Amino acid sequence: MTQDWLPRASSGTILIAAFAALCLFSLATLWSVTEGIRGPYEITDSGVAKAVFWRQAIWVVAGWLALEVARRTSLQFFEESAPLLYLAAVLLLVTVLAVAPEIAGARRWFSLGPLRLQPSEPAKIALVLVLARLFSSYASRDRQLLPVIGSLLLATIPLALVLREPDLGTSLVYAALWLGAVFWFGLSWVFLLSVGSPLLSAIFNFYSESVVHQAWPWGAYLLVLMAGLTVARFRLLESFLLVLANIAAGIGTSYLWDGLKPYQQERILTFFDPTRDQFGTGYQAIQSKVAIGSGGLFGTDYLQGTQKGLAFLPERHTDFIFSVVGEELGFVGALLLIGIYMVIILKGLQIARAARKSFSSQVAIGVTIYFAFHVLVNISITTGLLPVTGLPLPVMSYGGSNLVVSAFMLGLLVNIGSRTFES
Repeated sequence: MTQDWLPRASSGTILIAAFAALCLFSLATLWSVTEGIRGPYEITDSGVAKAVFWRQAIWVVAGWLALEVARRTSLQFFEESAPLLYLAAVLLLVTVLAVAPEIAGARRWFSLGPLRLQPSEPAKIALVLVLARLFSSYASRDRQLLPVIGSLLLATIPLALVLREPDLGTSLVYAALWLGAVFWFGLSWVFLLSVGSPLLSAIFNFYSESVVHQAWPWGAYLLVLMAGLTVARFRLLESFLLVLANIAAGIGTSYLWDGLKPYQQERILTFFDPTRDQFGTGYQAIQSKVAIGSGGLFGTDYLQGTQKGLAFLPERHTDFIFSVVGEELGFVGALLLIGIYMVIILKGLQIARAARKSFSSQVAIGVTIYFAFHVLVNISITTGLLPVTGLPLPVMSYGGSNLVVSAFMLGLLVNIGSRTFES
């Protein structure tokens, strides 16, 4: 019997209510971000124009329209048009690299008058749909590696193009969407862990070489890996090849490191030691933790956050908007915001499990992974658990492309949840 975390009968109502709550949360926070602190003698300029709030209000309306389009469109249409949508997304990603203006050292946006379109955002929808189409076509057959390899190629193309912009944070979203899709397709966690172990090897070798400058962390990891393979009773040849792949990945870390941009290298190094550049790349992480820590249990009160109001906290209206919530509304307010996201994630898992058609189930898990990954990574960044990579908090962060895409994703989830007996 399928376990229900939330009432199934009101799937659409719950998700729409969660989206409405996030929209109100976002607008309230952005209003605060654009307000200065009222001192005894003067009003301190917030440093963020009030136009940011009004633009976001317009994007909220656009988001509701996107949600309605996704909710009312036939799922069969999405399944049939998935390859074309994917090709269009890839063409947009290629075009933005070729003709888009360079902004802050990156080519990520098309400028459309006062608006900017970021093609990497709708490409997430296209990837979710095309992976669902691919895996659903093999749902009635025995699990095969052919669709897994094909799906890896489909995910790698947009990932590589976005990484080229460069946008490391968004490129990781495509990797997360692929991992979630192949796991839901039926590959065992043991296989996925085996595939992911070279990445862990690269991380441990980087930590050994670039952070502590000692070989023991990577050596200890390899010993644990070999012990795990022995306990799991992997065949000798498989164990040998996997250990060899881990060693190769570790050695290749230095080449990958040299290929990163200087600011990306500094961000990663500063993650391990923020004090190495307190007024440069480490500034965001430090100020974010100060803002969240100063909020305490109930916050400094709405509109009264000093880290936000005195402009100590950079990117407070975009990637670090959660820090503003933590400062002004405290632990209680931050927990409430996380709770809204948890409702969406748990409801998404429930809908994915209840869907009868493979395509619908795969789309639902893709949407769920999208929200879970964005929320987990963004909050981990703002609390100092991950290096700064530039990933927005869905619906909350200022920006039209991500808000409309997030709304469309939720619309897909509502669509699937309302067709339990046919999807």
